Amino acid sequence: MLTTPAPAPMPEDDIAYYRELVSAWFAEDLTCLTWTNLQDFDIVMRAFGADPGSAESMNVEDAQIEQYGADIPGALPTLVAGTTGRWTLVVEPNGCEGTRPEVLRALAAHGLAVSVLLNGPRTDLLSYSEAGAPVVVHDLGVETRQEPAGLNAAHAVPVASTAGDEPLDRQAAALALAERITGERLTEEWLLDTNHVRLLVASPLADDIVPERYRDHPVLQDPEIRAIVSDPSPPMIRRIRYLLVRSVVQGCELRHPFVEEALEILSAGTDGSDALGRQIGVRQRVRALRDDLRRSPRAADALRLRAAEVVLHGLEDDLLESSRKVADHAFMGHFTDTQKAAVIILGNCLRHASP
Repeated sequence: MLTTPAPAPMPEDDIAYYRELVSAWFAEDLTCLTWTNLQDFDIVMRAFGADPGSAESMNVEDAQIEQYGADIPGALPTLVAGTTGRWTLVVEPNGCEGTRPEVLRALAAHGLAVSVLLNGPRTDLLSYSEAGAPVVVHDLGVETRQEPAGLNAAHAVPVASTAGDEPLDRQAAALALAERITGERLTEEWLLDTNHVRLLVASPLADDIVPERYRDHPVLQDPEIRAIVSDPSPPMIRRIRYLLVRSVVQGCELRHPFVEEALEILSAGTDGSDALGRQIGVRQRVRALRDDLRRSPRAADALRLRAAEVVLHGLEDDLLESSRKVADHAFMGHFTDTQKAAVIILGNCLRHASP
């Protein structure tokens, strides 16, 4: 019986090389680097939400200065793209489009894509996608001594098998693994090359309605959620809002007659002066409950306070704005896996349904 030999560990020289590169270029600010063997530059840029027609020459150093120094609310994220061997490499200073499964699947539609998110003491990710296969996401901070499950056998290797447990070590190991996958070394010369182009990320790809990790989740057996997933259209927004509020109330264990009355109103979704008058009255009662929870010294009431705020958002008059606020403030810190899945999927449905 033939067996696949274990991949050779990454040489310490490679780890040391990338440790120095990370220290010099990526130690302080979030950066995402994405390699794809997709040859069509326009398709690559559009997968990142950038307009190829807006490209202008710039190297990574200047893009970092521009992006990290831009303290302007609403400023668009940027990326720098260039080629290295037969690969297109995209560097996002302070961006992370390259970690998204939607982007990686588009980049790997007929080949392969790999991205490394460097985020210092926070989360570092290695993501990998091959055509027709689910996207593999490996949390380097959690699994530093494990093989990234799902990688091609020729690429798989313990990410930090020859490195320590410090963020710098695992980041260096991840870039060394990216080199093993692509066959191309990331160099300072490449980062300084002024022949690359800088683009703005203006129109990111829409999120999947059902993220890959929830494709087979039992929550999709819920008839209401299944119906909304199959048709995330404007007429569904009122129902999405109700289900989001209900999920938050249940997850935060906010049990109170005023809340039950609010859920009844949101579920009925009726219009008219009588319904509006009742909604105003319930809103006043839930607001009083919210104020009581604010004054409560009990730790558990801090969680219920978050839910009360979501209920109030759900009772606002403007349906679309109300629904967006509910989705934006749906706190999931103590939710079960099923409750989290419902909130995430319904939130994605809302974004697809919103005009």
